[in-house]
Amino acid sequence: MAESTASDDVQQRAARWLASMASREVAPQAMVAARLALADWLGVALGGASESAARITHAHALAGSTESAPCTLLLGGTASPTDAALANGTAAHCLDFDDTHVGSVTHVSAPLWAAVLAAGETLNAAGRHRDARDLLRGYLAGFQVAARVGTGVGEVLTGRGWHSTGVFGRIASAAAAAALAGLDERQCSHALALAVTQAAGLTASFGTMAKPFHAGKAASDGLLAALLAARGFEGGARLLGRSGALEQALVQGSGLEQAPADVRFDGDWEVLHNSIKPYAACHLTHPSIDAARALGMTVRVDEIASVHCRAGALARQVTGSRGRLPRTALEAKFDLPWCIALSLTGRTVSASDFREPWSPDPVVAALAARVTVEADAAYGFASASLSLRTHAGRTAGHAIETALGHPGNPLGWDDMRQKFCALVEPVLGRSTLLLFEAVREFGDGAGWPDLLALIRLQRS
Repeated sequence: MAESTASDDVQQRAARWLASMASREVAPQAMVAARLALADWLGVALGGASESAARITHAHALAGSTESAPCTLLLGGTASPTDAALANGTAAHCLDFDDTHVGSVTHVSAPLWAAVLAAGETLNAAGRHRDARDLLRGYLAGFQVAARVGTGVGEVLTGRGWHSTGVFGRIASAAAAAALAGLDERQCSHALALAVTQAAGLTASFGTMAKPFHAGKAASDGLLAALLAARGFEGGARLLGRSGALEQALVQGSGLEQAPADVRFDGDWEVLHNSIKPYAACHLTHPSIDAARALGMTVRVDEIASVHCRAGALARQVTGSRGRLPRTALEAKFDLPWCIALSLTGRTVSASDFREPWSPDPVVAALAARVTVEADAAYGFASASLSLRTHAGRTAGHAIETALGHPGNPLGWDDMRQKFCALVEPVLGRSTLLLFEAVREFGDGAGWPDLLALIRLQRS
């Protein structure tokens, strides 16, 4: 269905688009991308099961649960819809290994899949059956709305200290839950409004348990927004878009010139522009990690006297340097010199490199202290360059135009299998490959109950 060309605002347009999602044609490649995102989500969520933030939110959800609670907790048990979304969304962002929509600088899937699965189980418990393909379509709807609204805005918000995932993750979760529930245009508009008015999350919290909490709370609040809207709860109007209240309140000044003035939701599916992480660190570090991995094969660590990194302004701001060594594993994921040093020493920058209790490798620490980071306008979210000098005076350099995992240099199913197995096998053992193959068939033979049965198999 084509979008209306009537003179309306972004929120109204998004609501109309969502209300017609049930009859909307979905490209097969978008469905495949949604399954790939689900595999990534399950991998990082199960792989993060031992993280403190995941365990605490899981315990919180269980403590408030009842026998009739309809929604599955990935770490075991059931809970209310909003508590399940909170716990599962937090778990999915604990390792900071989940995907990113670069245009909106948002970890969309962490909150979104948590909200979609909780919404689907809630509807099924109420006798309003939703199958796996419905869940995929709900995911795509939420991703599309949040990505389009956030494109060109996320980087500005991040630069002002807001965590885009906390902002647009709520919108994604509300949009998906509204589409899944079959809400009408008016209800969809209120669901979006209620999500928008809860927007929150500060980049000052990066490197602490509060960062994955942003994703979990976005899932929970977005789902709550849709549940309330379905009952007739109302929110504001004209909150989205360049002249909308959300952007004006959070930005409060210039900087939105790159944001589309006329946001629409038809056309390419934004999930096809998703970026999946090969490394368990902040996405802004990835191009520098790629460059360091390449340079590390040409020089011994004990030969390196200094390393200079040129990266985008946002990478310098968020991960550039604290002027000291990371004090926790969470801080290390947001420390560009540390990630560069890890890579130069041949580490894979996987989840195992960021485990608590934190015990920094002295070789990595010494090298990280010799890394400097400079903001360079020639580089963006997916690009960076490194140059190094040896004690003998030799120089070497390497530039990355598109980091591994980004749309121009994507991860495929084979890459995902490796990532998934490395994360999930320590948790589920022999069930891991069966679960991975079931995700590949999600909606074409396998459903959410099939996946849950495999997750529970090893724990029984």
